[in-house]
Amino acid sequence: MKLAINGGKPVRTIPFPSQNTLGEEEKRAVLQVMDNGRLSGYRANAGSHFKGGPEIQALEKEWGIRFNAKHVIACNSATSGLFIACGAADIKDKEVIVTPYSMTCSATMPLAFGGIPVFVDVEKDYFCLDANKIEEAITPKTKAIIAVSIFGQIYNPIINDIAKKHNLIVIEDAAQAVSATYFENDKLMQFAGTIGDLGIFSLNFGKHISAGEGGLIVTNDDTLAMKCRLLMNHGEAVQNDLMESEVLYPKLFGFNFRMTELCAAVTRVQLKKLDSLLEQRLKNVNILNYHLNEIPAISSAQVREKCTHTYYVLPYLWNKNLADGLHRNKYIEAVKAELMPRLGREGEGVPIGCGYIKPVNQMLVFKSRNYNCHLPIVEKLYNETLFLTLFQAPNSTIFDMFDVTDAFEKVWHNREELR
Repeated sequence: MKLAINGGKPVRTIPFPSQNTLGEEEKRAVLQVMDNGRLSGYRANAGSHFKGGPEIQALEKEWGIRFNAKHVIACNSATSGLFIACGAADIKDKEVIVTPYSMTCSATMPLAFGGIPVFVDVEKDYFCLDANKIEEAITPKTKAIIAVSIFGQIYNPIINDIAKKHNLIVIEDAAQAVSATYFENDKLMQFAGTIGDLGIFSLNFGKHISAGEGGLIVTNDDTLAMKCRLLMNHGEAVQNDLMESEVLYPKLFGFNFRMTELCAAVTRVQLKKLDSLLEQRLKNVNILNYHLNEIPAISSAQVREKCTHTYYVLPYLWNKNLADGLHRNKYIEAVKAELMPRLGREGEGVPIGCGYIKPVNQMLVFKSRNYNCHLPIVEKLYNETLFLTLFQAPNSTIFDMFDVTDAFEKVWHNREELR
């Protein structure tokens, strides 16, 4: 027996590097805020403090410049950002088209704001909402589309044309796609997060850049921006001092979804590192793709035409017909036995997953509300074809990638042991 799952020697016996990219620069930025003694600069009334302290305001300005967004609103998480965006889009009692393949909040946030999620299947090659199936789901009650740029892949921009035709708002969940780009005629058009009417980014641990928690909302629409700020920061209190807001948004009240100065300070440093972090991530992706595509039953996921991909996770498709009927799960289980977890996340096991998450529409929160429906593409991806790796994180080296590819190749060449 050669395979580790059957008692053979594994390819790797030491953990992979941590994905933590925080360093001395972030420590200095945090200490500067600590020395200043003001961990938040927000006030829930009109005036300069309505927009937060110096770190928050600097971050919003720098983020807007980096991604060419007119308005940037920092908040305490991407989930809060989606909630705020749903409120700004005024989706109460309205239908919102959502994907079944994303973090649950991409579909639960409409519920939280009194909206009605309507699930549409995904693309078999790109895994985002299938634009060809959206129009048949639109009704007179439809108000918005939440288009997720999943795994680092930008959603199909044709969805914007559909939305415009039907007077719908597009909320782009770009939590996994920071700095992915859309080109036209070799000219940069837009960054992920700025393609829709409202865009949401995540700073959660494990994302391309991280402050532990945190999120950002971007928009080029002045009215949507003001609504988001009011929803994020006690809108009813602010309106008490802003008479024009009472006229514009008479029914709007707000919450406390504010980001701290500490979080903003860390994010500002991380933002400066983004290009170098992406460069190493893409180098690792290229190595993995080159070798894994040599295995007949594996194909790397496609990248949408005129777009770049930033690979929050690295997706692959398994073809069991080219593996003499060997199921994806059995093959991946054997590959994982050849490898090790990452430092700091040992309890999560080897970072390879089959099928991503269970389709959101099949989760109890939706099944109990009779939202479950048959969506054949996402079901096949989940049950049979899609698998993901997270080894491409920037701290991993070329030699780490060779261990990963060696494990995949070893199991392929000895797959008869799995019969």
